[in-house]
Amino acid sequence: MDKSILGSNYGYSFIELLVAISILGLVTAPFLALFSGSHLFINSAGRQSTAVNLCRARIEEVKSLGCSTARDLYLNNDGSSPITEESVEGFNRFRRVTDLRPFYFSCENQPATELTLLVITVTVYWEEGNAGKSETLSVLFSCREWK
Repeated sequence: MDKSILGSNYGYSFIELLVAISILGLVTAPFLALFSGSHLFINSAGRQSTAVNLCRARIEEVKSLGCSTARDLYLNNDGSSPITEESVEGFNRFRRVTDLRPFYFSCENQPATELTLLVITVTVYWEEGNAGKSETLSVLFSCREWK
């Protein structure tokens, strides 16, 4: 009567089960780390997308006002304009800074080509972990009525 381990009819031994579970654990551990890491990256990308959309919304808001109204609302008498919102309505973790600067463009040979541009720069700041992050968008906006 040959009673070898492979030929027994008693099922798996404890050692065989322990080895199988250990191998399964070694194979699945990297996948679990991948899922937890991807969760952090997805949250970070979501906050960055929110920041870009907040920048775009402010730029469109300023453009819809027109140059004269934007100048009156955003530019101080000394030409400085950074307007800081400590928190954006509906987005408490974000802080937005809007900066407008006039830019005058003309060709030396042709004075009739004077063009007034408005540089709209919006920066959104937020905290992520222990680090502060920011996203900035700038746009040149043509101002025909602004001289």
